[in-house]
Amino acid sequence: MLKKTLKFIGILILLLVVLVLGFFWRDSVSDKYDITIDDNKIPLFEEIALDFKHQYNGDKSLPIAPSALIDIDNDNIDEVFFGGGMHQEDAIFAYRNNAFVDISSEVNLPKKGNTLTTVGVVSADFDNNGFTDILLGREDGLTIYYNTDGKFTVKKIDTPINEKSTPAGLTVGDIDKDGDLDIFMATYLKKELMEGQTIFEDDTYGATSELLLNTGNENYVSITKEAGLDYIHNTFQGVLVDIDNDSWLDLVVVHDTGEARTYKNNGDLTYTMKPNPLTKKFAYPMGLAVGDYNNDGLVDFMFSNTGSTLPRVIAKGDIKDASLFNEKWILFRNDGDFKFTDTAEDTKIADYEFSWGCTLADMNNDGLQDLMVAENYVDFAPNKLFKLPSRLLIQKEDGTFAPTEEKSGVVNPHYAITSLVSDFNQDGYLDMIWVNIDTPSLAYINKGGTNNYLQVDLGESVNVQGAKVTVTTPTKTLTDWLVSGEGLASDQTALLQFGLGEETTVSNLKIWLTNDEAINIDNPKINSIISLKAELKKQKSIIDASEDIDN
Repeated sequence: MLKKTLKFIGILILLLVVLVLGFFWRDSVSDKYDITIDDNKIPLFEEIALDFKHQYNGDKSLPIAPSALIDIDNDNIDEVFFGGGMHQEDAIFAYRNNAFVDISSEVNLPKKGNTLTTVGVVSADFDNNGFTDILLGREDGLTIYYNTDGKFTVKKIDTPINEKSTPAGLTVGDIDKDGDLDIFMATYLKKELMEGQTIFEDDTYGATSELLLNTGNENYVSITKEAGLDYIHNTFQGVLVDIDNDSWLDLVVVHDTGEARTYKNNGDLTYTMKPNPLTKKFAYPMGLAVGDYNNDGLVDFMFSNTGSTLPRVIAKGDIKDASLFNEKWILFRNDGDFKFTDTAEDTKIADYEFSWGCTLADMNNDGLQDLMVAENYVDFAPNKLFKLPSRLLIQKEDGTFAPTEEKSGVVNPHYAITSLVSDFNQDGYLDMIWVNIDTPSLAYINKGGTNNYLQVDLGESVNVQGAKVTVTTPTKTLTDWLVSGEGLASDQTALLQFGLGEETTVSNLKIWLTNDEAINIDNPKINSIISLKAELKKQKSIIDASEDIDN
């Protein structure tokens, strides 16, 4: 009788805990903000068919599902790569006839087998043949799928990685300007070695990420220690991008149960850590969005976090000084010279819920970047009963953001990892995919509007990884960067989107490549795609013709 009573009490306590956590899980305090927004600012979407359901092995795999946008056949339309779970093959989908269809067999996508989980991916042209390849991270290290005329062949990389680490997010760029792509590989403890999810102050707990220098001939060597990047901490991802406009690719690293780190590239294969608002503080910065949300020409960063969902006393884990803990969403405004200000409160995004991957992009072509944030945690029991919507936050003219996912028609009832955005139907407006773990991914086509735009297709060559692009109109200048690794364990499109609103002319388009070459295009045609490959070919023809005349 006593055992039955104790069991009954235990069940009641468990139910009470679930209900309490469920209350917090659903309770975003964002309603303290003014989230009103004009209807004409809200992008509207139509869901279309996409038959991919990720299969998650919760005992052996990290709770992330990788994805990437890749233009396999150079037609300016992205295909979509989905990484498979441990007992599931990877897949590639193409947009055809207002639906996504599986083309894995058409492109000879290699089989990975059922003993490994794909956990990280980026796309880039590693062999400089004009076709975009795929770099994949799995428990056994890194693999490249080389693309030749739209067909893939596999090449395993001898990856330096210790026995306790699993690759997570990947980012690539030419860190030393020698003409080939280097790799920063974020790593996380293997699932079976994880001891908890709220361990902050144990300096020995975690994995060791790696900076891999490309020495040619498909050979990569670790320069992590020499570069000043040796540390022990679970890391979801990093991004290589020029933070201070000195043309060298700097590094942003996202530590789970830790800080976000900003490293300056010194130009000699070493990096120096620079302080930022999260330095020597604690948070759960899992996702990373990259863009210029305030149009000042400097790259800004948004970091996801646990937000208002969990009680602070639970979320802070083993942190002794609670004043060092930040559970809110974080937005680094770049003030120049590696100085940052957290403007999440000012922009009215600080007090949202538990979140994963995040993406900055202009979804309504008004010239202001918007924010997509994935939500719901597959490994958290109350979340099986209480779901968050995943957020589409549209930026208003006053620089604040308002949630429109319900009116936009993109509420996501599944366990989201990140969004992917690209113009699949080539109407000038960005479409969207919610990439979900252990649940179906969801695809949406933007219904568009009357705003003008300019798209810049940079391709995926070595010199465009980290490239900066500015579009100048009579009234404003818009800036964006091509980076790999934005979101979470994912890779966004190489097609940069610039919404022009009611502007009818663009006076100048400028592209700063990472080899210090700059390309100027005056008076580009609006509502069109500017192809960097085509522009380089055109400029070469002009130079060749000029040389013939001189001779």
